[in-house]
Amino acid sequence: MPPSTLFTLEALDAGEGDCLILHYGSSGAPRQLLIDGGPPATYQRTLRPRLQEIGERLGQLPLELSHVLVTHLDSDHIGGVLGLARQMGEPDCPGQCDSFWLNTFNEELLARLPAPARAARAQAQGGDLAAVRASVGEGLALDDELVRLHALRNGGAGVLVADGAPLALALAPGQFDAALICPDLPHLHALAAEWKSKTDGGAAGLADYLDQSVYNLSSLVIVVRASDPMHGAASMLLTGDARGDHILAGLAHAGLLDDDASAVFDLLKVPHHGSDRNLNAQFFRTVQARHYVISANGRHSNPSVETLQWIAQGARDPHYRVWLTNDNNPLKPELAGNIAAAVEAVPGLAGHLHARAAGARSVLIDLFAPVHY
Repeated sequence: MPPSTLFTLEALDAGEGDCLILHYGSSGAPRQLLIDGGPPATYQRTLRPRLQEIGERLGQLPLELSHVLVTHLDSDHIGGVLGLARQMGEPDCPGQCDSFWLNTFNEELLARLPAPARAARAQAQGGDLAAVRASVGEGLALDDELVRLHALRNGGAGVLVADGAPLALALAPGQFDAALICPDLPHLHALAAEWKSKTDGGAAGLADYLDQSVYNLSSLVIVVRASDPMHGAASMLLTGDARGDHILAGLAHAGLLDDDASAVFDLLKVPHHGSDRNLNAQFFRTVQARHYVISANGRHSNPSVETLQWIAQGARDPHYRVWLTNDNNPLKPELAGNIAAAVEAVPGLAGHLHARAAGARSVLIDLFAPVHY
């Protein structure tokens, strides 16, 4: 039997964070690309054993990851990657990689950002925003590890930004196409102008800009497309923690909205763990999918009741599915409560929910042939 094409997104249980593996290539020669690593504890708890399992089943230890991509610097995305990178080169490390893709707030990136972003970053480094400073520190620590590993960064290019058009990323030429649509510089500068018109530029205004824009706006948003003679074409929209309005602006500038101003993907990684704080009903009316993937565990009340309702009310595909890395958490009872409240409000949602099985490390969404390892 000839090898089958793979195009699968695996969402590992990363607690409140994101940890994704994109499986591609063929069943005879499968490849893996890691996207984010969840918070620091995710590496030992989930990511490390899963990489070990894949490597053992494929007879390849350490498992060679084609690339590691970090969408942005929040600790619940970069922490597990830093744990993996620190162990690379040790005899018991289950994974190896020499190609990383990420933005850190270095001078090259700052030079391309509008003035409020630069000022807000300085405020974070010298102010009292401890969580932001910790994330910046993790980004700098990962930079140090990449130097130690002699790893290639961003394919040898500089910062990862779109400039009013999609930026092609050479992640797997000939196997899938990847295009960066956010951060998008024209939208960044438009937001900066709007911010400047609404604030006096004081410390409180800078902190607000930082919390609401700079870090989540810096999330890499990528459209990934693959094709297969048997299954046809398939696409994923991978969003990190980007705000919904930023994603829509990026899609528009990339020319990815159709004549009725909507975009259809086979899979949408729902932004920011299903939070209603940076999404709205219009986003889910505009961005359509067959599969909606939410990585959350109830922390910060994610996924929110409203987001689950918006998905159910906006989805046009009658067979859509919502994949959850967690549907209950004894430490966060609001998780099950939010899901129950959304089902009560939109009863039809119940038949579309699919949660990670008890004891499983992840959910796998196969767009082509299934992953069996």
